[in-house]
Amino acid sequence: MTGLKAVSIISGGLDSIGYAMQWKVRGYEIYPLIFNYGQKASKEVEVALRLSTRLGFKEPLVLDLSSLRKLWPNTQLTDEKVGVETEYMPTVVVPIRNVVFLSLACAYSLSIGASVVTYGAHLNDITPRQDTGEPLYPDCHPETARAFEEVVALAHFPVGERKVEIWSPAREGLSKAENLKRSYQLMGELIYETWSCYLSNAKHCGRCESCLNRHKAFIEAGIPDRTEYEHYP
Repeated sequence: MTGLKAVSIISGGLDSIGYAMQWKVRGYEIYPLIFNYGQKASKEVEVALRLSTRLGFKEPLVLDLSSLRKLWPNTQLTDEKVGVETEYMPTVVVPIRNVVFLSLACAYSLSIGASVVTYGAHLNDITPRQDTGEPLYPDCHPETARAFEEVVALAHFPVGERKVEIWSPAREGLSKAENLKRSYQLMGELIYETWSCYLSNAKHCGRCESCLNRHKAFIEAGIPDRTEYEHYP
């Protein structure tokens, strides 16, 4: 027992689970926090639970926030009326989803004495958009995490004291492929059991933006992609 604790927001995908494993080997006990927020890819919840056990994390905490989908209409991930696209479109962004999740993760960390919160944002998530130059996913930016650390410092006792550090692959300067390389070294074949698809079919669809990004990361990392796809990317 090291006494070091990290609350890890885990989606079931290779980014967040792999990054949590990296903190485990750094000596932290990992307390997985898993969200059911009404996403189409609800399968990721069961995957996150299973892998948390196999990787030796602490007992996961699953929060049923499925009613939040009412707050997030007109997005690909939560609105059944909006189709899942094969390339990036602004409708794939769930407004400030990570900020909502980080708020809950920080509350949990303060309750159990964890000094670190992790999530799976990487450098590819904050690539500038071609039309506006803004990050593809603004709430994945390390500056968002740093700003939220300041919020937590002011929002709980002792007021003004830094209590939690929020870390991600992006904050460490890692791309999706670079994070995958590190994770694969630690997880081995379990990396193929992660779930990236925006849908919840028997296999990854192989067509949505997330499946395509997953496959591309394996190629860039030089790791064979043994993911089962309905349609090979």
